[in-house]
Amino acid sequence: MDFSEGQIKKLGSTSVVALIGTVALFYMMQALIAVGDVELDDKAIRIVDVTMPERDLELMADMDRPKEEEPPPDTLPPEFDLTPPTDIDNSAPRPKMNFKGKRSGVFADGSYVPIFKVPPIYPRRAQERGIEGCVMLEFVVTKLGSVRDPVVVWSQPNGMFDRAAVRSALKFKYKPMIRDGNPVEVTGVLNQITFVIEDAGKTSEYVPEGCA
Repeated sequence: MDFSEGQIKKLGSTSVVALIGTVALFYMMQALIAVGDVELDDKAIRIVDVTMPERDLELMADMDRPKEEEPPPDTLPPEFDLTPPTDIDNSAPRPKMNFKGKRSGVFADGSYVPIFKVPPIYPRRAQERGIEGCVMLEFVVTKLGSVRDPVVVWSQPNGMFDRAAVRSALKFKYKPMIRDGNPVEVTGVLNQITFVIEDAGKTSEYVPEGCA
């Protein structure tokens, strides 16, 4: 390959510039490496010790407390003269109060008495149709005054209000019958439950048809 004179000069100048740049870069790297490790002096970081001033602690016992007021002295009950009077005439006749009674237990004898009765829940089907009626129940009043074993004696209309009447009777509460001071069970207790739809035109003596 033949090079012209101009190309030879340009190649030579480029080579010289590259050589000078390489040498300069080499000396620059040497200078940076010669710097070495950086030593830290005491002025870079300074740690200061903080000391709290001494103070005398104040105990709660040394604090002034408000003075408590002294309770008022106990008030003594007034004194009464319990000496019987001497001018009473004891020779006057006194009424004779001689009570005679039958010795019994803790409670006085008596029959069972209803304390409260829970109103029955009116069946929705009967209420919507305007049906009224009643149920005669027979049950046992226990020693505790509760109701046990209720049965339907008769009902009007038949079977319409039986379940509602039985549920209501089981919530009744009685004062139990007492014999010789002790509560006793009472069987065969009859109770009629009446189902009446409220109406301003009905009096308190109103009873549905077929009910006593």
